[in-house]
Amino acid sequence: MRKLMIMLVVIISCVILSNLRSGNAAEFGTLEERMNYLETRVSELSTTSDNNAGMLKEHGSLLGGIKGIQDRVSVGFGLRTQFSTTEDAAGFKDDGVAGGRSWDKDFDVTNMRLYFGAKVTDNIRVEFNTEISNTDHTIDGSSGGVSDDVRLLDAFVEYTWNDYFHIRFGRHLPASDRYNLDGPYYQNSYDFPGPGISAYPFKSTGRDEGVSFWGQYKGGKFKWQASVLEGAEGGRGAFNEDPDHFMYTGRLTLCLWEPEPGFYNSSTFYGKKDVLSIGLVGVYQSDGAGTAAKATDYKAWNIDFLLEKNLGWGTIDIEAAYFNYNNGATSGTSTDPSSPFAGYAWEAGFSYLYPEKIGWGYPQFVTRYVENNPTQADSSNRQWTQSKLELALHYIIQEHNAKIALIYSHSTLGSGAAEFEDDWNETQDSIKLGMQFQH
Repeated sequence: MRKLMIMLVVIISCVILSNLRSGNAAEFGTLEERMNYLETRVSELSTTSDNNAGMLKEHGSLLGGIKGIQDRVSVGFGLRTQFSTTEDAAGFKDDGVAGGRSWDKDFDVTNMRLYFGAKVTDNIRVEFNTEISNTDHTIDGSSGGVSDDVRLLDAFVEYTWNDYFHIRFGRHLPASDRYNLDGPYYQNSYDFPGPGISAYPFKSTGRDEGVSFWGQYKGGKFKWQASVLEGAEGGRGAFNEDPDHFMYTGRLTLCLWEPEPGFYNSSTFYGKKDVLSIGLVGVYQSDGAGTAAKATDYKAWNIDFLLEKNLGWGTIDIEAAYFNYNNGATSGTSTDPSSPFAGYAWEAGFSYLYPEKIGWGYPQFVTRYVENNPTQADSSNRQWTQSKLELALHYIIQEHNAKIALIYSHSTLGSGAAEFEDDWNETQDSIKLGMQFQH
């Protein structure tokens, strides 16, 4: 193409020069001079073309390298921040304090997460995620921790043979219930369900060290997940001194309508797909509970359900779950990590997403009820039936990536001070304004 253009320039120039009047010869010089000038210009054009081709080739390689990095490396973040006002749980209905209870008011950065992923080869991927947690509590919920601490969330490698067989090795979310596999950013409600839900004795933030095997059929119409983990470890002088007693977990997910592909879940798709899914989970660890004098086996299971349907005039979402925990009739509460929690819990939620955009986003009404029933073995710890009712209005700006939530909750705490025997079913109200952003 370049040679053809040069030949055309020479031919056209010759035609123009041959038709010039002789009266202009002084202006344009002799015919030989003109031909020399044209030859020089053609040489310059050829050199410029070669330089541009080389520069394009060099920059094209650089741009190709940058695109290759983008295809293999991913970086992201997640931010959740809130204002809440909560009824002071230190007061009681019959404690004789004039004016009733006070309300605690707090601004919090609930969490800030950084996500890193890299595709090492077409079949090997690594993931490394951290969280900056603004809290004055330790990971297990006790007081006296360091605020604004950086904690490890995930650090694992995944090997992929095909759609039916993947292996994850390291710290990660194991095979478990829908809410744990949602994480905080992919719930339908703004927060995790609450007491007794997903109360498995994993290491931290629903994660544990171990290995998971998973696969899916027809793009996620049916999924299977199984994990071998460290699980609950009481340490020397307590239950499960033997580190060989691993925890085993498994999950089966059946999607009767549209599939839910991938290892993780989501509890809403904001009307982008119609979902009817059922999940079944089992958990077992030998000597995973009890005491040093009497170690007991830990057993748990749950079933969870999700229905989401876009009806045109709006999207409805119905979710429900039941959890059953057995620690061999030994003491253990949902807030006491010395022995895994025992009892049963259930949850039910409903939401309606308005189909028309108002301003930046779409309004969504969400309600949820959670109930937690510890076993009689926990009555000595003054743990009784707990419940929580939530009513919320969400403003969905960009699905899970940008939303604002206003939530009112009424909780029955299921505990009380010994001097107020009638107040074991103490209640507490809370109002929260939460914001969630991620990319």
